[in-house]
Amino acid sequence: MQRLIKILISMCLLMFAVDGYASEKLGLVFDPIKLDMGTALEGEKVTATILIRNNGRGFAQIAKVESSCGCTTVEPETRMLAGGAFTSLHVEVDTFGKLGDIRKSITMTDQYGKKSTAWLTLYVKKNPHMMNEKRSIFDEKCASCHVDPAKGKTVGSEIYTAVCVMCHGAGAMGAYAPSLLKFKDVNILDAIISNGTGSHHMPAFAQNKGGPLSEKQISTLAKWIISLDE
Repeated sequence: MQRLIKILISMCLLMFAVDGYASEKLGLVFDPIKLDMGTALEGEKVTATILIRNNGRGFAQIAKVESSCGCTTVEPETRMLAGGAFTSLHVEVDTFGKLGDIRKSITMTDQYGKKSTAWLTLYVKKNPHMMNEKRSIFDEKCASCHVDPAKGKTVGSEIYTAVCVMCHGAGAMGAYAPSLLKFKDVNILDAIISNGTGSHHMPAFAQNKGGPLSEKQISTLAKWIISLDE
């Protein structure tokens, strides 16, 4: 009898596990969840379409779809899907200010708060026609990544995470942009952050030159970066 009870309990647990696994597959899902958007020249706007499927039986609503940064816009054709139905999600990536391997995410939330994520990859090549570009990474939708996150930040590491890490990498070790650990003079680094390098990839970050950072923020940031190599 005890053996029979154990078998019945094991079967019940297995059924719950299967049901739980199945429920993870139901509802709104991206198809595909990973998309390679190919290669583009900097400054081009790259478009793609991802399907959103309702794998459930009843109606499902797309409550929200958002991308990981302002340069990537996403818009579904419809937000209410019957069971088994699908719709197209139109994606556009503005490659201005980007070089090399780019990775972006798209997050979808349904009416119950359940989230699904898809990933986009793209390789951006240097565009010689961008040399005299007047546009800045602080303009338009780029401001959501390069301006807004710095507001109110007073700690060096927080300022760096807000506006530097996406280009210069974790610990200022370099990523899309060069490592900052080579700088040993805090005054030189302060001046470069304030005034930029003359490239639209590294514009002046000082507020009096159109950037997002105050003098105090730049000083704090420069001192923090210099301290990393101690």
